[in-house]
Amino acid sequence: MQRRTVLAGIGSLPGLLALSGCLSDDHGDIEEFERGEIEITIDGESVESMDKIQAEYADNDSIDFHLHEFDDYWYMEGEERVTVAEGFTLLPHFEYERIDESNVVTFDGTVYDERDSETTITVEVDGESVDPTTHELADREALVLEIESSESD
Repeated sequence: MQRRTVLAGIGSLPGLLALSGCLSDDHGDIEEFERGEIEITIDGESVESMDKIQAEYADNDSIDFHLHEFDDYWYMEGEERVTVAEGFTLLPHFEYERIDESNVVTFDGTVYDERDSETTITVEVDGESVDPTTHELADREALVLEIESSESD
Protein backbone atom coordinates (compact mmCIF):
# COMPACT_ATOMS: atom_id res chain seq x y z
CA MET A 1 0.00 0.00 0.00
CA GLN A 2 2.82 2.41 0.80
CA ARG A 3 4.46 1.62 -2.55
CA ARG A 4 1.42 2.99 -4.38
CA THR A 5 1.44 6.15 -2.28
CA VAL A 6 5.10 6.78 -3.12
CA LEU A 7 4.51 6.08 -6.82
CA ALA A 8 1.49 8.37 -6.85
CA GLY A 9 3.56 11.07 -5.21
CA ILE A 10 6.38 10.67 -7.71
CA GLY A 11 3.92 10.58 -10.61
CA SER A 12 2.52 13.96 -9.61
CA LEU A 13 5.95 15.55 -9.17
CA PRO A 14 6.23 16.81 -12.78
CA GLY A 15 2.82 18.41 -12.46
CA LEU A 16 3.81 20.13 -9.24
CA LEU A 17 7.07 21.34 -10.78
CA ALA A 18 5.21 22.71 -13.78
CA LEU A 19 2.79 24.51 -11.48
CA SER A 20 5.56 25.94 -9.29
CA GLY A 21 6.44 28.44 -12.02
CA CYS A 22 2.86 29.71 -11.94
CA LEU A 23 2.90 30.08 -8.18
CA SER A 24 6.01 32.25 -7.95
CA ASP A 25 6.11 35.88 -9.00
CA ASP A 26 9.65 36.89 -9.92
CA HIS A 27 8.61 40.02 -11.83
CA GLY A 28 10.77 42.83 -10.59
CA ASP A 29 13.21 40.57 -8.73
CA ILE A 30 16.82 40.05 -9.74
CA GLU A 31 18.49 36.64 -9.32
CA GLU A 32 22.20 37.58 -9.17
CA PHE A 33 22.82 40.53 -11.45
CA GLU A 34 21.62 41.89 -14.74
CA ARG A 35 23.45 44.04 -17.24
CA GLY A 36 23.10 45.70 -20.60
CA GLU A 37 24.99 47.98 -22.91
CA ILE A 38 24.98 51.68 -22.10
CA GLU A 39 25.84 54.74 -24.13
CA ILE A 40 25.70 58.23 -22.62
CA THR A 41 26.59 61.13 -24.89
CA ILE A 42 26.46 64.79 -23.89
CA ASP A 43 27.10 67.32 -26.65
CA GLY A 44 28.97 64.70 -28.67
CA GLU A 45 31.19 63.57 -25.78
CA SER A 46 30.99 59.98 -24.55
CA VAL A 47 30.44 60.05 -20.80
CA GLU A 48 29.82 56.43 -19.72
CA SER A 49 33.54 55.60 -19.57
CA MET A 50 34.56 58.60 -17.42
CA ASP A 51 36.29 57.46 -14.23
CA LYS A 52 34.20 59.68 -11.98
CA ILE A 53 30.99 57.76 -12.72
CA GLN A 54 32.55 54.27 -12.51
CA ALA A 55 31.84 52.30 -9.33
CA GLU A 56 35.57 51.75 -8.78
CA TYR A 57 36.24 55.49 -8.44
CA ALA A 58 33.02 56.94 -7.04
CA ASP A 59 32.37 57.65 -3.39
CA ASN A 60 28.61 57.36 -3.83
CA ASP A 61 28.10 54.37 -6.15
CA SER A 62 25.06 52.11 -5.80
CA ILE A 63 24.79 48.34 -6.04
CA ASP A 64 21.26 48.84 -7.46
CA PHE A 65 22.56 50.48 -10.67
CA HIS A 66 26.16 51.23 -11.57
CA LEU A 67 28.90 51.12 -14.20
CA HIS A 68 32.34 49.49 -14.13
CA GLU A 69 35.61 50.69 -15.61
CA PHE A 70 36.27 47.53 -17.62
CA ASP A 71 33.30 47.67 -20.02
CA ASP A 72 30.44 49.80 -21.34
CA TYR A 73 27.62 48.03 -19.49
CA TRP A 74 25.18 49.05 -16.80
CA TYR A 75 24.80 46.63 -13.89
CA MET A 76 21.85 45.97 -11.56
CA GLU A 77 22.84 43.87 -8.57
CA GLY A 78 20.22 44.95 -6.05
CA GLU A 79 17.14 42.97 -5.11
CA GLU A 80 14.69 44.81 -7.38
CA ARG A 81 14.74 46.34 -10.83
CA VAL A 82 15.10 50.08 -11.26
CA THR A 83 13.48 52.37 -13.79
CA VAL A 84 15.68 54.17 -16.29
CA ALA A 85 15.15 57.41 -14.33
CA GLU A 86 16.11 55.76 -11.03
CA GLY A 87 19.17 54.26 -12.70
CA PHE A 88 20.41 57.60 -14.00
CA THR A 89 19.86 59.22 -10.60
CA LEU A 90 21.85 56.43 -8.91
CA LEU A 91 24.90 57.14 -11.09
CA PRO A 92 27.47 59.45 -9.49
CA HIS A 93 27.25 63.06 -10.74
CA PHE A 94 23.83 62.43 -12.38
CA GLU A 95 20.29 63.38 -11.51
CA TYR A 96 17.16 62.77 -13.56
CA GLU A 97 13.83 64.60 -13.17
CA ARG A 98 10.59 64.68 -15.12
CA ILE A 99 9.11 68.19 -15.14
CA ASP A 100 6.03 69.12 -17.18
CA GLU A 101 6.39 65.89 -19.21
CA SER A 102 9.95 66.92 -20.13
CA ASN A 103 13.28 65.25 -19.35
CA VAL A 104 15.66 67.20 -17.13
CA VAL A 105 19.12 65.72 -16.56
CA THR A 106 21.81 67.20 -14.34
CA PHE A 107 25.35 66.01 -14.94
CA ASP A 108 28.26 67.32 -12.93
CA GLY A 109 26.28 70.40 -11.89
CA THR A 110 25.13 71.33 -15.40
CA VAL A 111 21.36 71.17 -15.95
CA TYR A 112 20.08 69.99 -19.33
CA ASP A 113 16.39 70.83 -19.59
CA GLU A 114 14.33 69.61 -22.53
CA ARG A 115 11.97 72.56 -22.03
CA ASP A 116 14.80 74.73 -23.36
CA SER A 117 14.31 74.96 -27.13
CA GLU A 118 18.05 74.47 -27.69
CA THR A 119 18.22 71.20 -25.71
CA THR A 120 17.17 67.73 -26.84
CA ILE A 121 17.30 64.68 -24.60
CA THR A 122 16.83 61.26 -26.14
CA VAL A 123 16.28 58.20 -23.94
CA GLU A 124 16.07 54.85 -25.70
CA VAL A 125 16.03 51.21 -24.72
CA ASP A 126 16.84 48.76 -27.49
CA GLY A 127 16.42 51.53 -30.07
CA GLU A 128 12.93 52.53 -28.91
CA SER A 129 12.03 55.76 -27.13
CA VAL A 130 10.85 55.08 -23.55
CA ASP A 131 9.42 56.99 -20.62
CA PRO A 132 12.34 56.84 -18.16
CA THR A 133 10.02 57.10 -15.16
CA THR A 134 8.07 53.93 -15.99
CA HIS A 135 10.39 51.64 -17.96
CA GLU A 136 12.10 49.11 -15.69
CA LEU A 137 15.39 47.89 -17.11
CA ALA A 138 15.84 44.18 -17.77
CA ASP A 139 18.82 41.97 -18.53
CA ARG A 140 20.56 42.66 -21.84
CA GLU A 141 18.63 45.84 -22.66
CA ALA A 142 20.71 48.48 -24.43
CA LEU A 143 20.28 51.90 -22.82
CA VAL A 144 21.06 55.16 -24.62
CA LEU A 145 21.00 58.69 -23.21
CA GLU A 146 21.88 61.40 -25.70
CA ILE A 147 21.86 65.08 -24.80
CA GLU A 148 22.43 67.89 -27.28
CA SER A 149 22.42 71.45 -25.98
CA SER A 150 23.72 74.95 -26.45
CA GLU A 151 26.14 74.29 -23.54
CA SER A 152 28.81 73.13 -26.01
CA ASP A 153 28.77 76.43 -27.94
